This record gives sequence, structure tokens and C-alpha cells, in this order.
Amino acid sequence: MTTLLRDANGESLSTTDRASAEAYDHALDLFNSYRTDPVAVLTPVLERDPEFVSGQLLMAGLMLSAFDPRFFPMAQACVDAAAASRQRADAREQSLQAALATWCCGDLLRANQMLGRHLIDHPRDILALQLAHVGDLVLGQTFMLRDRVARALSRWSLRDRSYGYVLGMHAFGLEECNEYERAQATGRRAFELQPHDAWAIHSVAHVCEMQGRVDDGIDWLEATQPHWAQDNGLAVHNHWHLALMHLNRDDAAAALALYDRSLVPAPEAISLNLNDASAMLWRLSLRGAVVGERWQALAARLREQHLFGHIAFNDVHAMLALISAGDEAGGREGSAAILAAADRPGAPPVWHAVAVPACHAVRAFVDGRYTDAAELLLTALSSHQSLGGSHAQRDLLHLTALEAATRAGNRALAGALADERALRKGRVHGHAAQMHEALAA
Repeated sequence: MTTLLRDANGESLSTTDRASAEAYDHALDLFNSYRTDPVAVLTPVLERDPEFVSGQLLMAGLMLSAFDPRFFPMAQACVDAAAASRQRADAREQSLQAALATWCCGDLLRANQMLGRHLIDHPRDILALQLAHVGDLVLGQTFMLRDRVARALSRWSLRDRSYGYVLGMHAFGLEECNEYERAQATGRRAFELQPHDAWAIHSVAHVCEMQGRVDDGIDWLEATQPHWAQDNGLAVHNHWHLALMHLNRDDAAAALALYDRSLVPAPEAISLNLNDASAMLWRLSLRGAVVGERWQALAARLREQHLFGHIAFNDVHAMLALISAGDEAGGREGSAAILAAADRPGAPPVWHAVAVPACHAVRAFVDGRYTDAAELLLTALSSHQSLGGSHAQRDLLHLTALEAATRAGNRALAGALADERALRKGRVHGHAAQMHEALAA
């Protein structure tokens, strides 16, 4: 009788091909740590062994987790190949395949729910856990970032080579739930266990950002830089954090230099990288920094590769660049696509509640209609969590609302937003602190 293999975490694989299983483990470990390039590891395996169900599902997960609609057809092809395989998928693979098929159809929320149910029965399926975790982030499901990992945590231990990755995900969930001391301790422990875990490193950076510990954050990211700055899917994002901390230290020149060195989109940049570039240029512009032709260069990249109407978080960031660059045609096309997405039957509320007013606010801000921008953003802020992303990323909306109210001379609104910020973050630093002090005078 032929014995089927298991992955490094003990999960079943419907294959007897040891070379395929070993490549699967290697690619999955790269994905867990965000190192490159799991696709390059897996591609020749699937060319040689296209019937490898778990390999096809891992490749689909890699494509979907980029949250870039350009890759969704490739994910669908992998899911279809898994379904058509002559290998008989086991219960775990069938459950995972169903969730990924739903995701490919555009229903991330339902797919995320299916992954959550899958993890109850398969808590050591770290591919499903990581996919659900990033899905929770994009869906704005803050508590599930912590609690979904917590459901599985007791099924892992120091004996498991992937335990550090699970701790790194839990650290980020703790941080997003404002449990900063636990998040920092857990993130640092995860880093000790897996020094190349860029997600754990980024979780500790988030703690420093949210607590206003700018110098600590810079020291942490610079000390760990050898582990994430090269050949890593989070290199751009962690450089964004580093630039943000320099900006919070009122060093716009250092932030701009980091943008030019590490945030300018590379040829292989995905939507998440473009979001970071757009967010950093916008924050610099709020400070009055002169960013020159950088907006135009970024807008050109977005016109080449951004597909509107799929992910609201991405669309809002794309509109920042298109409008700031003076790309009127691109701005009109983007606005029309966002409105169309909001009006689709069964569209998630985030489109009308956040994406539409946020994009109108960006237009108003760039046009100098600061009162309109502040009021539109005030409406969006009540639902902004549904936009997805982290607290640090969504903070862009609050910063813009505060700046717009200040420029409009609306002392009451600016003061209220500044007071909210001071209490929420414990202490305010950088440019926001200067505005708060000026308003209190």
C-alpha cells in the first residue's frame, strides 16, 4: 500500500512524490517569512507534477495573497488544476480548495469565513492560517487578527519549526487590538525563533509607531534590517515604516531619501507596494514637502497596472496618486469605477461608507477646498476600519482630516480631531503634535 506524505507541520498531502513534498515545504517556509521567491521554487514542481493538489493550492494562495487583481486569473487556473487533478484530494485539501475557489470568484469575506471554519478542523495548516490572517487585515477585522491565531496557538509548540511564524502573526493581532506590551514581547520572541520572519519584525515596528516611540522604532528596524531589506516581500513595507518614523521625527529629508532609495516602485512591484509609495508621498505632501515629479512617475505606474473596483483600500491609495499628479483622465476613470463598485448589487458597505467620500475628499483637498475635504473625511472616519489595512495605514485619513480642518481655519473641528488623536495614541509626536499645541494655545 502506497503511503501518502505529510508536510513539515504534519498536514496531509495527497502525493507520494517526495521531491514535490520537499519543494512544497521550502516554498511554504519562504511564504511564511515573506522571503523570495516561493513562486520560483514551486513553478518547476508544478510543471513536472501538475497533479500535485497541495502545490496547486499553495500557488493559488501565493497569487491571492498579493491582493493584486492582475494575479487572480492565475490563482483561478491553479484552483481549477487542483480540482481536475487525478490525485484524490483529501478532506483538508478539499476544504482549502473550496475556500480559495470562493476567493477567486471575488468574495473575500465568504472565503475568509470558510478559511476560519477550515482552521477549526486543521489548526496546523499554516498556509490557511496565513491566508486568513492577511484576509482579516484587508477586511478590517481587527479582533480576528488576534483571535483567529489564538484559536490555533495551543496546537503549536517550540518543537515546531513554524512556531515562530504563528507567534509573529499573533503579535500583529495583539498590536492591532492595542495590547502593546504583549505584542512587543510576542513579536520579539517570534524574531528570536525565526530571525528571518519579516512579519514579526514588522509587528514590533507597529507597536513603536502606535506608541510614538520613534527612536525605538528606527533602532529596531535598522538593527533587524539584514533580515528583511533584501529579497523579501515586506522590504518595501518595512522601509515605509522606517520612512514614517523619520517623518514622525520631523525629518522629511530622510523620509524622502528612503522613498527614492526603497519605495519607488520596482518593475515587479505589486499593488501593496504602490500603496506604500502613494501613502508616503501623500504624508510628505501634507507636511509641505516638495515631491516634484514623483507623483507623475507613480501615477504612470498605476495607469499601467492598477485595476479599479476590486479592493477599496487599493483604490483609495491609487486616487491619491492620480489626483495629486494632475492626471484628470485617470482620476475621472478611477472615480467612475469606484462609484460603479459601490453601486454593484451586494457590494460591501465600505465602498459607499469610506471609499467614495475619501476619494471625493482627496479631490477637494488637492483643489484647496479644505472645508469640504474635512467634512467628507469626518463622515468616512466613523467607518474607516472597514477599509482594511492597519491602524497605522488608515491613520492617513485622520491626518488628512486634521490637516484639512486646520487649513480651513475650522478651529473646533481641528481641535476635536487633535484631542482625539492625543488620547488615542497616548502622546502625539511630530507635525501633529505641533498642530495640537498651536490649537491649544
